[in-house]
Amino acid sequence: MKRKLATLFFAAMTMLAFAGSAGAVDGTIEINQAKVMAAGGFPYVISTANTSYRLTGSLTVSSTSANAINVSVSHVTIDLNGFSITGAGGSDTYGINATETDVTVENGTITGFEFGAVTGNNGIIRNVHADSNGDGIATGANSVVQGCTADSNTANGIYSTGSGLVVSGNSVNSNGKLGIGAGIGSTISGNSVYSNSGSGIYCNGGGCLISNNTIDNNNPDGINADSTTGYGGNVLNNNGTNVSAGTSMKNNVCNGALC
Repeated sequence: MKRKLATLFFAAMTMLAFAGSAGAVDGTIEINQAKVMAAGGFPYVISTANTSYRLTGSLTVSSTSANAINVSVSHVTIDLNGFSITGAGGSDTYGINATETDVTVENGTITGFEFGAVTGNNGIIRNVHADSNGDGIATGANSVVQGCTADSNTANGIYSTGSGLVVSGNSVNSNGKLGIGAGIGSTISGNSVYSNSGSGIYCNGGGCLISNNTIDNNNPDGINADSTTGYGGNVLNNNGTNVSAGTSMKNNVCNGALC
């Protein structure tokens, strides 16, 4: 009897170990370099909706023509878990290519791709370092970009033509084009936007609220908007033109003076 119980116990432990290797106890599916390579290499494809993924190690894509992760379904969460996704600098490559709706990307670094992190409408990108790519972060309408860095990208730092974005608490510096570009009716607040070779903050279509940002040394302008966009509480210094257009909501400081 004791031998039979021991056999059953061993079998149960083996099954639990196998289940743990496939995914975390909470149902999150784990991704790491070994798992991707065992499945045939990059890109790692996510094709099941309503699923969550977590990196358990950094990913390195050596091919100059491959994406790291492709997402073809909606309602997916990817937790980078403090790890990085690094590309080889190829053109038309994506760190995360997730143009479907309701995709969340968070908590890690994406570098070395033409497009760092891309999501569709209702996306959430937070606590991501999207640095030294072509475009750092791109997303669709009604999306949130929060607590990220988008630095030293050759094109735009954070960009969307979609409406209704919330872009807050990001550091967006030294990009080759726009610092932050967002569509009509977006809220852009609490960002640090420095030394971009394009507008620091651009509202495409008007109707934005631009508030409490620090916007320095961007060229040609710090804020590029139209009269339907309100801006207030911003600090602007040494931009080509601090504000090209928009309606002041007061308490802005331009080169040390109220503007």
